[in-house]
Amino acid sequence: MEKIEKIRKFLDDKKIDCLFTKNPSNIFYITGFLDIEGYLLIDKNEIFFFTSPLYIYESLDSSRYNKNLKSYIIKDKTFEKFLSRYKKIGFIKTEISYFSFKNIQKQIKSKLIPIDDIFLELRKIKDQNEISYIKKAQDITEKTIKKIKEEIKEGIKELDIVAEIKYQLIKNGARKEAFEPIVASGVHSSYPHHKSKNKEIKNGEVIVIDIGADFFGYKSDLTRTFFCGNVDNEILKVYKIVKETKNICTELAENKNIKANQVYQKAVENFKKYNIEKFFLHGLGHGVGIDVHEKPYLNKKSKDKIEKGNVFTIEPGIYINKKFGIRLESMIFKKT
Repeated sequence: MEKIEKIRKFLDDKKIDCLFTKNPSNIFYITGFLDIEGYLLIDKNEIFFFTSPLYIYESLDSSRYNKNLKSYIIKDKTFEKFLSRYKKIGFIKTEISYFSFKNIQKQIKSKLIPIDDIFLELRKIKDQNEISYIKKAQDITEKTIKKIKEEIKEGIKELDIVAEIKYQLIKNGARKEAFEPIVASGVHSSYPHHKSKNKEIKNGEVIVIDIGADFFGYKSDLTRTFFCGNVDNEILKVYKIVKETKNICTELAENKNIKANQVYQKAVENFKKYNIEKFFLHGLGHGVGIDVHEKPYLNKKSKDKIEKGNVFTIEPGIYINKKFGIRLESMIFKKT
């Protein structure tokens, strides 16, 4: 209930009567409803969930807060009529389109107030239960990647490995994969978000594999770079630099009062030593939890602080166009 009380304090501070969210991740965070769509509304005294007939019985059966949460079927403008009991209503501004906003507003006399996503801020700090779920997802992922390493050989196709990844994740205890696995071999490894294809792996190629598990709604994210047979010295040299950068940034991220953009900048500085910083094409990492990408974000523009209870990735990568890419990614559980 601590999560609810923080939201209610937010309502008091903003002088609004209630707020609602339709993001399934936010709904899960508060209620425990996995992949159930609807509107979750929190006011100063109660919690309400509005959903379609497809989900109503599941929501009634699986709520963490059965005594405090009331579920309703959405029909005949049920939700809009319910909103009319409040004067000032907060909504997450990134969740509602302008069309939806105008459509709701014209049906009620209440004032709709757009707000930043407070749930993202709350979700940034994980409690012990959340950390245990994420660590379980991480364990499943690490067990899977060890098995997949044994499958890499000349002639196997990227999509063959993707299929094996999905099978092994479920076999090892995942609810599902956290995202579509990436298997990028040869020149494909130079594409950070490659869509795996029916390409055969050849000797001398780099293979970048990015996978994650979903365990009870919480995610993991891990990237490893493997080689098929012997590879060029240039590839080995870049691999060593990326690994060095990951280790340096991981150590820095453990410091107290460190800012996310400072850790990112450290990666850039280390790559500059070797004159390869222009091949570093993305942020250094991101928070992981209910979503694979959430706060804190470790990039140049981030204003996030890295705090106790954060779970995030460190994933430096170098991508040399038309040649190869190297990425290494591990998860960090901030303890201090």
